[in-house]
Amino acid sequence: MHDLKVIVVGAGIGGLQTALALAADGHSVTVLESVKEFLEVGAGIRVPPNSVRLSRSWGVDFEAIPKETSLGNRFVDWHGNHLLDCPFDDVQDRYGAPYYFIHRADLIDALVSAVKRSPRIILRMGTPVASCDFDSPAIITTSGERISADLVICADGIKSAARPSITGSSISPIDTGDVAYRILVPTASLLASPDPHIRSLVTHPWAVHWLGPEGHAVGYPLRNGTLYNIIIDVTHTTDLGAPLESDEWRSDADNACLVERFKDWCPAVRELCALTGRYLKWKLADFKELERWVEEREGRVALLGDACHPMMPYLAQGAAQATEDAAALAAALRMYDDIPTALKAYEAQRKPRSAYIAYNTRVLQNWLHLYDGEEQRRRDELMKHDNSENPIFWGFSERKDWLFGHDSANLKLSQPIPLPPSMPPTESSVYL
Repeated sequence: MHDLKVIVVGAGIGGLQTALALAADGHSVTVLESVKEFLEVGAGIRVPPNSVRLSRSWGVDFEAIPKETSLGNRFVDWHGNHLLDCPFDDVQDRYGAPYYFIHRADLIDALVSAVKRSPRIILRMGTPVASCDFDSPAIITTSGERISADLVICADGIKSAARPSITGSSISPIDTGDVAYRILVPTASLLASPDPHIRSLVTHPWAVHWLGPEGHAVGYPLRNGTLYNIIIDVTHTTDLGAPLESDEWRSDADNACLVERFKDWCPAVRELCALTGRYLKWKLADFKELERWVEEREGRVALLGDACHPMMPYLAQGAAQATEDAAALAAALRMYDDIPTALKAYEAQRKPRSAYIAYNTRVLQNWLHLYDGEEQRRRDELMKHDNSENPIFWGFSERKDWLFGHDSANLKLSQPIPLPPSMPPTESSVYL
């Protein structure tokens, strides 16, 4: 199909990537976003090769983004003992694109710039959506404007307003039991440290993961080494900060609770906690695999990204999977002559892969948060071996290839799913 008129609801990463993918195939796309302007919120985002490769093909200029190229994922226990390196020095040659560390605002800016360069995309900010008419299909804005199209894609996030009408039931996000502190600090103080290990956090851009009891921290540099991004994930039960209310998704906090919470951890984590000022605290949520992503009656409205497969951030794949969704959607519209068939093919292609990745974020949630003891010692031993029992997803080469090397634009591609590692027994084991 060619020159379809498409509405995309939501101008997050998934919505903007969808607009770029469809416009590259000759479709006319209108993106509707409720906020009036993009603000520099959030912190760092890891942009893996399975996402970079697609974005480049749609005209996203990564050369213009201040960034760091990842050397890989490094795992250290909470005492400071090195456990495992998963190097990414081969990702350009092996998967056709680098692995980047980017500030989320800079990535959004690059996507918006690519959108504005496209003559086939209209980006309408400050246009909140009131409802969707599935029969036409059409979008009705809160101002009463009716916008008709051939196809509507709802990329409106984990709290999607369209999802209940598409799935036939109300699917509420599930509290995963973890909260995340997202922190940015200037690197000057790290580079001035007398400890060479602290300085190397900036000069050698690994994503360093410190693993410990009911929590872990991840750090990596951003913006050409001028900022250091810190994500600290802890369970609700061990979080010393003010609890988030049941309907509260994020709040401001200061660092006193983090300093106290991690006072017994290794010097690097203690120093990072001490450097932080105020920051955002987020509730981590997801939900189980949806029965369907496509509205059944007319088959011209579909979900994409976090609206249909939210996942915890522990595999750094949430935005990348939304990008893969966009590529698969564009491929399905190329392959089939009618929209309902194309959307069903898109759903069939994307559901198993995104569900498996979401499941494995829960697997990592358990393995990363072990107390010292028998399970921790078993984890540390399994991490030494490049096989399917390695609890670290990237620690098994076949899983890493499956993750980074997948061509989501090839709908005929077979997708054998590698077995996940065994999880420590917790309530999260029943996620799927």
